Order: sequence, then C-alpha cells, then structure tokens
Amino acid sequence: MRYFGIVSYKGAHYDGFQRQKDRPSVQKEIERVLSFLLGEEILIGGAGRTDAKVHALGQTFTFDCPKALGPRFLFKANRLLPPDIHLLSIEEKADSFHARHSCCGKEYIYRFLPSGKRPFEVETLAQLHRDDFDEARFVEALNVYKGKHNFQNFTTKKDDVDSFIRDIWSIDVTYDGEIIEVKLRANGFMTYQIRIMLGVAFKVALRQLEVKDVEEALNRKDRKILSFKAPPEGLYLAKVLYEE
Repeated sequence: MRYFGIVSYKGAHYDGFQRQKDRPSVQKEIERVLSFLLGEEILIGGAGRTDAKVHALGQTFTFDCPKALGPRFLFKANRLLPPDIHLLSIEEKADSFHARHSCCGKEYIYRFLPSGKRPFEVETLAQLHRDDFDEARFVEALNVYKGKHNFQNFTTKKDDVDSFIRDIWSIDVTYDGEIIEVKLRANGFMTYQIRIMLGVAFKVALRQLEVKDVEEALNRKDRKILSFKAPPEGLYLAKVLYEE
C-alpha cells in the first residue's frame, strides 16, 4: 500500500528535509519513527528538498508499506517525533501516486523584518536590520519575475532535461504590522531559486541594484549565477500542489 503524508516542521536545527549522512534531517527523523512503529525499514520520498534552516507548513512525502495503519497511528508517531516536527496527516493513495512526480506546483512564503529586531524570532523570521529598505522598489523587482522565464542565473542547479524554465504564477506581498510576507506560487522552484530571487530584490530595495539589473539577469544568454541569497530563516514551504 502507498501512503501519503503531510508534515510541518521548524527547520532551524536541521540540515534540510532530505536525509544526509551524519547530519540531522527531517526525513531521517520521520523514517526513524515510521520504521519503529511499523516494525520494518521505511524510506520516504519527499516532494522536494528544503535548505538547511528552511521551514515547512505543508511538506509532503510518500512511502510504501504492506501494513494498515491503526486509528491512533498519527498520534503515536507525533509523540515520538521531535517537538519541531509534526505530522498533519497520513492517508492511503493509489500506487501510481508519488509526492514529487505527481506534484504540479508549489507555494512558498517568505517572512522578513526590514528594520528593527525580534530576538525571540531569530530562527523563524529573516531580519535585515535596515532602515533604508524601499518597499516600492522591492515590489517592482519582484514583479519582474512573474511569468515564464529562464532562471538559469537564479539557481545553482545543474542543467537537466527540464532546463531552467519555470513559470511563476503569482507573487503577492502582504503586511503583518512591521513584518513583510511574500507568497510565491509556481509550477516549480530550483535549488536556491527563491532565496536568490529575494536576495536580488533586497539589493534593489536597498539601492544596490536597479530593476533593469534584474531584467538583464533574466534575459542574458550566458550563465552567470547571482550570489545574493536571502537568509534561510524566513522561508517556508507552504503547500505542495496536486491535480484534483
């Protein structure tokens, strides 16, 4: 039987979602608990990776197991997981369903504080400590990313059959008091793509780059990866999207 799980986690103390040798990961913790409860080695496949210190509100994964899960399985699993990892649901799916291959898009949220300081939120909120942040320029830079583009200069991913083309469906900016929240939805994102996109937009907001520099980076034919990355603490994988 194939099972589909949704998990939320605080990524501050993990080197990302994906299992890594001798390094803490969310995947490793989930596999440890599932294997213990089901009495056999369980390996899960996630919808994608998240960087070290990046969080998730709705990361998804699938795994195979011939056993039926009891009615209190989710409760038992959450009791055994670390307090910064919480399984939201586990349900049976068709054998053809896969967390990554069946995915049609993703939604991410980035939260940051342009100025001031929130000492109790250092692990879950990016804090720029700047008083010269121009929000209008920031939004103008973000709008350049909307639509279908070649993001080869906004990712460290190696070239593959899918190339570097991604379709950014929407970018919405909202405000929660002093905190700015950016919601990005697309058919997919590549390694460091969101953090580089935001890092470049931060540079525009601080008048260290111009909007035309963003446009030129998107349109240039030769590959020159940009080195500006937004801090990981503010990034959340909000939803993994699937066809109904």
